[in-house]
Amino acid sequence: MRQTAAVDAQKCDPASCDSGACAAIPECPRKIIKQEAPYEVPYIAGDPSVCRGCFKCLKACPRQAIAKV
Repeated sequence: MRQTAAVDAQKCDPASCDSGACAAIPECPRKIIKQEAPYEVPYIAGDPSVCRGCFKCLKACPRQAIAKV
């Protein structure tokens, strides 16, 4: 089974990102990481199997709040 990305809401602190906008969102080529509004915790939207496993989002997150699952 291929690994996908998951957001750990307990580790995430959107205030750590510029203007509360998740730094991982623009790094995701599949655009599956969503955030309803600045300073809200992002999440993986829709079917997580759409994640192709590049894990650019992991490198972009300053709080290491995104993990391989």
